[in-house]
Amino acid sequence: MMKKFISKNYKGIFLALAIVLLIVVLIITFNSKNPAKMIQNLDGSDEQAEVLDEASEIEDEGENVILLDNEEVYSFQITDSNNIMLTFERDGNDWVYPDDPTIDINEERIEKLLNYITDVRFVDVIVNDSEDGDGDEYGLNQDSPVYTIKDANGYSTFISIGKTDDKTGQVYFALNYDFSTVYVNSGKLAGVNKYAIEDLIQ
Repeated sequence: MMKKFISKNYKGIFLALAIVLLIVVLIITFNSKNPAKMIQNLDGSDEQAEVLDEASEIEDEGENVILLDNEEVYSFQITDSNNIMLTFERDGNDWVYPDDPTIDINEERIEKLLNYITDVRFVDVIVNDSEDGDGDEYGLNQDSPVYTIKDANGYSTFISIGKTDDKTGQVYFALNYDFSTVYVNSGKLAGVNKYAIEDLIQ
């Protein structure tokens, strides 16, 4: 009886199973955490740094344009959420703030912050064919906020941060002051300057 029912209705049963499977996949996909969305939804609460920490560990979308081990970074410079330029240097296994070496650095949080700038990805590339090769249209020029990473060999990489798309949260960026090539990040890269100096010290 059951075999007869299945053989008679197998198309309907197969379709129902396919729909159930699709719904399960969509629910899992929808509920998986997206670092760009997490950053876009920040509300300035006291837990903001913890959300940024969590987002830093989730793999971003797109292809790598920078990929380093955190241990390879000798020093780095960022602009924080208060628009203060911060520089950190490695001293053996520890991080120091050269402007005030007595400050006790939150080493664990520095590692989370480094996750953003040592694994930089892009979802699109725009070849900027304007005559002067500037990136003003994307908020990119010599005065744009810059993240700087210096490795142990003294080689520096400069990441200029441009506009953020209001609808998608995507961020425009350029490397080493070359504004003729504009990269589009999913939005995760914007997390770096959401940290404040007080988040990075004990």
